[in-house]
Amino acid sequence: MRVARRLRAFNLPEPAPPFTAEAWCAAIARQRRRGIHVVARPLNAEAPSGFVYTGQVQDFVVLDDALAPMARTQTLLHEVAHLVLGHKVNVLHEDVDREVEREAEIAADLLALRLARAAQQRPGSPRSSVWPRRGTGPGEGSGWLQRRQADWDLHMLWTTMRAAVPEICLDGPPDDGYEALSPLGARRARRHRQVVEIHDALRQLRPWYCMDVYLSAQGRAQRNRLDAESVRTIAEAAGIAVALRRKIAGAAGDIQAPHAEACMDLPASLRPAAHRLARLSHAMRHSPLVTAEVAQWGSVVTGARPATLIELQTQRAPKLSRAA
Repeated sequence: MRVARRLRAFNLPEPAPPFTAEAWCAAIARQRRRGIHVVARPLNAEAPSGFVYTGQVQDFVVLDDALAPMARTQTLLHEVAHLVLGHKVNVLHEDVDREVEREAEIAADLLALRLARAAQQRPGSPRSSVWPRRGTGPGEGSGWLQRRQADWDLHMLWTTMRAAVPEICLDGPPDDGYEALSPLGARRARRHRQVVEIHDALRQLRPWYCMDVYLSAQGRAQRNRLDAESVRTIAEAAGIAVALRRKIAGAAGDIQAPHAEACMDLPASLRPAAHRLARLSHAMRHSPLVTAEVAQWGSVVTGARPATLIELQTQRAPKLSRAA
């Protein structure tokens, strides 16, 4: 609540067409009478996904050019939140203040939800780059049970990622919880946070992601005569599962691989992105093809016996905070 009150105090301009983060940040820059220049550069997994630094007459936001569209939006809003909230920024991210980063991330969530609501409330406006209108995403209209199953699958992937990559967790005191303040509702706010943290985890897993695993799983799925969408799901799920095992097992990763990452083409809108991640989660836990790939590559990358998917969740998921 404290972060939301601080944002309201700045009286930011309302989002306007085309309802993109870049357009809104330009409007915020005009209100501040100080330019915000956004550039994309290749950044490896050890570097932050974005950072901001101040020049003499304008501010600069640098983003990882390999980010998926929704992750790019979240990262841009996070960095702009640093500027709006008056944080002292450190380009090299040395001695990072976790509380400052947490404030900026909560602010980015609130800004993203506000951007989505503005797009939904304008009749005839272009669809939001953050959130589609209800009923337009994949799986909508397929029934309450299917939607709840998708929510559960997304939750399982999220808890697995939080256990394997704990640095993505947005934890803290409950008085900063923003869910009740979200005009789109707590469930949507939670889904947004889950997808954002999964995006962050996939980027952190980049050094352990191996394209050979993807191609092997792709071939296995094609030999089983699956459709194109299922082939992609199996291949991506296997790549993520093996990357998780590599990290958990302590295998060395390639931090200089800037674009070796799963799901770089995730949809920009939240609902279809969540749906696709839910499909990946289901495949990781239930597909015998993914299990076969993990068994095949597990002993290669760790020098141990073949892996099972159960081992990917050996660490207990951290206790959820209200902000998550």
